[in-house]
This record gives sequence, C-alpha cells and structure tokens, in this order.
Amino acid sequence: MKNTIYKVSAKINPAILRWARDRLQLTEEEVARKVGLKDKPERLQAWEKGEELPTFRQAQELARALHIPFGYLFLSRPPLTTLPIADFRTLPESQKGKFSPELEDVLNDALRKRDWLRERRLQEGLRPLPFVERFSIQTNPQVICEDIRQTLDLPLPTARDAKTWDDHLRILVQHAEQAGIIVLQSSYVASNTHRTLSTKEFRGFALADPYAPLIFINAKDTVNGRIFTLAHELGHLWTGTSGISNPEAALPEKEQHAIERLCNQVAAELLVPEKILRERWQNRSITEETFQELAREFRVSTLVVLIRAYETGLLPVRNFQSAYADALQGIQDAATNETTTSGGGDFYRTFKSRNGRLLLGEIAQALREGSILYKDAAELLGVKSKTLENALHEF
Repeated sequence: MKNTIYKVSAKINPAILRWARDRLQLTEEEVARKVGLKDKPERLQAWEKGEELPTFRQAQELARALHIPFGYLFLSRPPLTTLPIADFRTLPESQKGKFSPELEDVLNDALRKRDWLRERRLQEGLRPLPFVERFSIQTNPQVICEDIRQTLDLPLPTARDAKTWDDHLRILVQHAEQAGIIVLQSSYVASNTHRTLSTKEFRGFALADPYAPLIFINAKDTVNGRIFTLAHELGHLWTGTSGISNPEAALPEKEQHAIERLCNQVAAELLVPEKILRERWQNRSITEETFQELAREFRVSTLVVLIRAYETGLLPVRNFQSAYADALQGIQDAATNETTTSGGGDFYRTFKSRNGRLLLGEIAQALREGSILYKDAAELLGVKSKTLENALHEF
C-alpha cells in the first residue's frame, strides 16, 4: 500500500516549484541532479511547466532538495516570507530585503533555543537581566562600552590575557556566557555541513530578550571578524535592538543604519580603548610594522587599529588612506584563504560551539531534573538521541 501511494502523482503547483528553485538560485540541471534525475533534466522542466506531475516520492525529494516543507508544493501561491527581527545589514540595492533559506533556518533555530531558555528561566522565577536595553541609541558609545566591560567583568584591554586571537574570542564568549548570554557560533545550518553560511550575506545577529539574550556569530568569518561581530552584537543587547548585522570595522561616514554605527563604535572602544591606544602610540613611527604590532597586542585586525587611530586623531589622513587600502586588501585575502569550521573537524567541539556552553549546561541540568525529555533535547540541539548523552557528558 505504501509503495502504491508513492507512485501516485502529486498535484504540485508548478509556480511553487519555480519559486523554490529561484529562491535557492539553482539551475534546473542542479535540482534535477539533487533528486536523482541527473540525465533527465527535461523531466524537471516538464514539472515546472505543469506538463507532467512528479510522484509523491519525487515530490518529497523536491521538498528536501529545495529546503521547503513538503506542503509548500501544494500552495496556491508562493508564501510571503519575512524575517522575524529587524534587518540592519548594509547591502547593495539589488540585495536589500533578500535572505537565503540558510539565514532563515539558523535564525529560526536560534529563536527556538532562545524561547526554550526564556521559558525555563521564567518557570524558575528568575528576574530579567538588567543590562538588556539598559541604554538607548542616543547614549554615548563610551558609556555603553564601560557598562559592558563592568557587567561582563572583562579585562582591560579585553585581550590582555589572550595569547592568540582564538584566545581573545574564547575569553569574550566565556565572559558573555557567565553573564547569562547565549552565544552560538556556526558556519552552516544545524549539522548539515553542505548548507554553509555566507559572510557576504550576514556576520551575526542579536536577540535582545531580557530573560534569554542571544548572539549568533557566523563562524564562516575570520577570527578577527568574529571578535568584532561579538563586540558589535553586545552593543545591540545593551540597546535592546534585536536584528541581523553584517558589521565591519568601517569609518563613521560610511552609509549605514544609525544603530549599526553606534554598535561599531561600541565594539571599537571595547576592543581598542582610546586611552590605552594613546599610551601605546607614543613615540612610535607611523609604519605598517607599528600597526601590526598594535593589532597583535589588542588581538584585532590591523583595520580596526587604523580606524581607531584615525578617529582619535593619532593617524593623519594622508597616512591613513594608503594604510587603510592595504589593510582592507589583506583582510579580504585572509577571508578567502582562511580555513574555517565550515565542515568536518571534531564533532563534539563544533557541537559545543554551535549550541553554546551556556545552553548546553542548562539543557543537561533540565535532563537531570526530568523537566525535558531526551528526544526533545536532541531535537532542540539538532542531534540524534543516541549521541546526546556523549555530547553532554561534561555538563
């Protein structure tokens, strides 16, 4: 009976099939290959034109290949999809308002995790975290930065105890989680290493919930980029502005949302405090070696050091312009060549990074209390039930 059902034609809407393929920017040949019709792309063309119908099994394969719910194929018109939080990204005009299924899926996954922890903390009778939305967009960035530093008990400068850039990122994440902030880092959707995220589309987002604030960092980015994104997203939490960002160390005059400009300024001051930069700058020659030495000390990109020096009046514009162009090219080269966690690697290490140690610890405690089922915890964390115990053994 089951096989007979799969052989019955599925009366899908051809317009939905075309919409789903265009949404992923795939060719007919690419989709045909994904559903086992490598040598018969004309079959897919016939489905899109409504000249033929796929079987139910083929329709299910189409839904999986196109990353849409199976039921979407039978809708009368394409669904109107919107992002549930603000979009603060600075994008070319042709890309504004657009987002990939990968961004949509990682955002929905983060929202599910945020909702679970929020509900748990409410049930425990915990009070909202006071730092979320403590300030407004009109607040001086140095005031916000100092409050972040004190609340998270960060070193001064933040890289003071870091031997490497990875250490710097780890220290920032650790202090954020200790303050109650969920920090997720991933370069792909769930555990699907074939669905990678793009730094050209976004670098991170923040969910400014007073009970379960969350920061997501696109781990496809360089370590320098992730450090800056984390510092930037902290600014979003402190101003209570949930949204998607593609932050970069940029000059204030660059066109961008006002909140993005503010969060960039907060990040720059947090990572490279003006007072310490001025102390380190004294009696130094204006050379590339100086910029690189300061970047190593603060464990940030050379670009961040250059912009901070320019903004604070330490670096004349005539020296800044050429150094800025060289540093920008270096960062673009590094982003192209650096190996990231886009696939492979140690499963348990990436598992901890993807879900965050804070969230994993809360779920492990909930399992011990019996307040969440193993199958529900496995679904929430995107793993199979049989691997969950090993994945959480240290928590």
